[in-house]
Amino acid sequence: MEGQTPRRRAALLMVLFSVLGTLLSGCLHVNASLNISGEDLVSGEVLVSTQTADGQVPFRLRPPEQLADRVRVTPYQNADRVGSHLSFHDLTFPEVGQLAEAMSPSDSRYQVHLSRSGSLVTFDGDADLTPLANTDSGVEIKISAPGEITNTNGQESAGTVSWVLQPGEVTELSATYQFADAAASDWIGWALLLGGLVLASALLVALLALRAHLRSRADELV
Repeated sequence: MEGQTPRRRAALLMVLFSVLGTLLSGCLHVNASLNISGEDLVSGEVLVSTQTADGQVPFRLRPPEQLADRVRVTPYQNADRVGSHLSFHDLTFPEVGQLAEAMSPSDSRYQVHLSRSGSLVTFDGDADLTPLANTDSGVEIKISAPGEITNTNGQESAGTVSWVLQPGEVTELSATYQFADAAASDWIGWALLLGGLVLASALLVALLALRAHLRSRADELV
């Protein structure tokens, strides 16, 4: 998609940030990963767990019905930790925005955006975890995409950028990847092919017309 597109919130992180807002005083563990494909399709998963006295999960994730075929939420329990595992695959940027809207209300404490401008795909945001100060919480986020990482404030490793968010701190997230939109590349390829065929046809018509003209001139000279 050429040009600056409207920024859309990444559902993966909006989900975990909304959970952070729900469990301000708890011990929260979050492991999140997000992958953007060359076709600008987004897949990912989030594992959110906490400890509660009654063993009940204090939150519930409900994806929109229209995305039910590509979004799945399952309960998680391991020893004394309970929570949810959310996974989704092959969502477009607009669908990621729909998932974010459905999964969490707007909260100025957590801001995340995902956008494309030409060949650059940018992920940026910030998270205020000051309400989780003095808790044994741990949040790790990973994002990957094809192409070259041109700029980031996270840790790079083999095309993946990761952040470890510290309780009690405000963390800024940013990563920019450079890669062409495969759908746009396919369209350009077809456009070039069609243009080549049209040009070849025009040249053929011109050659046939020239041949007919020369033959006509030769007949007149006989």
